[in-house]
Amino acid sequence: MSTDNETQLLQPVDEAVRAEARTIIRTARHGALALLGDDAAPSVTRVGLATDTNGLPVFPVSSLSGRVDAMTRDGRASLLIGEPGSGDPLAHGRLSLSGVVRRLDGDDHERARRRYLARHPTASAYIDFDDFSLWCLDLHEASYIAGFGRAYALVADDVTTDFDDWAAWNDMEGGAVEHMNDDHADANQLYATVLLGAKDGDWRITGLDPQGIDLALGDEHRRFEYETPLNATAALRPALVDLVRDARRKVASEG
Repeated sequence: MSTDNETQLLQPVDEAVRAEARTIIRTARHGALALLGDDAAPSVTRVGLATDTNGLPVFPVSSLSGRVDAMTRDGRASLLIGEPGSGDPLAHGRLSLSGVVRRLDGDDHERARRRYLARHPTASAYIDFDDFSLWCLDLHEASYIAGFGRAYALVADDVTTDFDDWAAWNDMEGGAVEHMNDDHADANQLYATVLLGAKDGDWRITGLDPQGIDLALGDEHRRFEYETPLNATAALRPALVDLVRDARRKVASEG
């Protein structure tokens, strides 16, 4: 429980803060997962990360690691994510996510597998081994430190994506990602280089959700968020077309 002094140091949460936190989660390649061991002592391990379409972190775990027993016995967990840069590592943003881990199966497993491999193609060498399973962290709350003097207490709704018809979106998303990568590489490059200011390269979409587009070039991951979240699956195509048009106009105006 936070003390009065700790509470007074927290900053108000607005949409810009929520977008920052979402971007950290959606672009994270790995994190430190803390679990409760046999003796109820904390145990920490590194996990590779992707997200489900709703923004919840997903990750593979091998039963040979011994972590699955702890995750099954007591699912409470915390996940620390955020990449330090140059200088003082405490000056860079990081998120501590708290919740309960849940093993994925059925359609949820297949979707998480597809999205994880889009982020980590080399994981195809092991992700289907019998000892591997895919898990999700169902978020309860999060602590976001954006740098010195910028601390925020977040809840799950601050960093996840709400949508009225996930079944329709999830049925569409895999095919839409494949279509954009196979047939519209030029659009992907415009999203990354013009709208996000990233370097040139063969950018690929790794995920589409109602709030934004996740892109990758090797180990570099970027996220573009719409000014207004999409409210229907059918709104995706027009939104992608409009973004290409906006990017080309910007290029023309700067040329």
